[in-house]
Amino acid sequence: MAVSSSFSVPDQTSHRAQGIFSHLTDSIDRRQRRRPLGTVSDFVVEQLPHYIAEIKGSERPDGAVKALGHSINTIIAGADYEAHLLDLSHSEFGVAKTDVHYLVNCVYQMSAAAGLDRVDAELTVGEPLRRIARLSCQRQRSIDVLSYEDMILSNPLESDPRVYCLGSAGVEERDFCLGHQLIESDLQAAMDALLELRDAVGADAGQCLALCVKSLESANDVLARFYEHMSPDLFSEFRVFYGKNPYKDRLGPSGRFSARIVAVSVLLMGEELFHQKPQFYRDVYRLSEYYPQGCIHEVFRWLSPDNRSARLQPSWLEGKAGFPKFATISPVLKRHGSEIGNMRASCVCALDRFTRMHFRTALKYTIDPGRPIVGVEAAESVEAVLSQRLLTAVHQK
Repeated sequence: MAVSSSFSVPDQTSHRAQGIFSHLTDSIDRRQRRRPLGTVSDFVVEQLPHYIAEIKGSERPDGAVKALGHSINTIIAGADYEAHLLDLSHSEFGVAKTDVHYLVNCVYQMSAAAGLDRVDAELTVGEPLRRIARLSCQRQRSIDVLSYEDMILSNPLESDPRVYCLGSAGVEERDFCLGHQLIESDLQAAMDALLELRDAVGADAGQCLALCVKSLESANDVLARFYEHMSPDLFSEFRVFYGKNPYKDRLGPSGRFSARIVAVSVLLMGEELFHQKPQFYRDVYRLSEYYPQGCIHEVFRWLSPDNRSARLQPSWLEGKAGFPKFATISPVLKRHGSEIGNMRASCVCALDRFTRMHFRTALKYTIDPGRPIVGVEAAESVEAVLSQRLLTAVHQK
């Protein structure tokens, strides 16, 4: 697969995960500055959380939000940030795009909280900020609001994180995002192992599947820290900033839009999902713009042998062709015995446990308290969305 990662192996992930949600400090140690947009990046990291706190405590929040928008656009107008965005390296551009969309998202969310109508909100966002946001989405194709990729994958969370809150809530916000990033590293390891098994001639099937199950169990351990240690009160302070865009028909950044979990699901049990949960595929295609584009388009390449547009459902999903089994590890497994088949079943069960833990965590922190689910549309069932990757028959073995 063309999408690679510098993320750690599962043992390192487990070690790094031990510190998240420890509630031992109310400040963030910024060990290495990542400020690709100079003054704009400095503003996002050092000033934006203070502006937000002032707006929340203001007697005239509408005026305070407009002052925030004015300050942001004055900074942007002071330099040629459009040219600067285009000149950045790929890795630095990712951080810069995160900075830009953290600003845009903040202005929209705070405008709604202050009661601004759509016209005033757009004026507050301002054309200079809107222009560089538009340019960032043209250079790296993505949804035109803060994305899961911006929030989790491109955010320099371990060295110089972008957060909206001050104090303990800001630390918890960092840990929430970092936990997702650590899970993504485990998913990448699982995906890499499955791709080696599928594509590499002579790959050691047992070794690949052992690494896959170890990686998925590590991801589940990280997710368990969310369930056991995250503070509901601190969660409620920062989660409001990552909701659906209040002025656009757009969903908020959500773990639902992890392209790596889609990739692992397809590789491990793609055909079974098609027969038992075809809605899983329909929703991935329907909501494809919300996923990290490089990875999800690679998955679509596996699934679309006719090379049609990734935004169009493939013929097999429309019942006009057979499922492309070569996208999965199933053809390779047919050459091995029952022991390898049992190892594959262990991987599927590990993925099943991860999905169930995700549901339990969502239930504890969002559904039961009545908080909105940012990655789910109003017409959708939360339970149906969260259970799309579960294969009950496999789970019961």
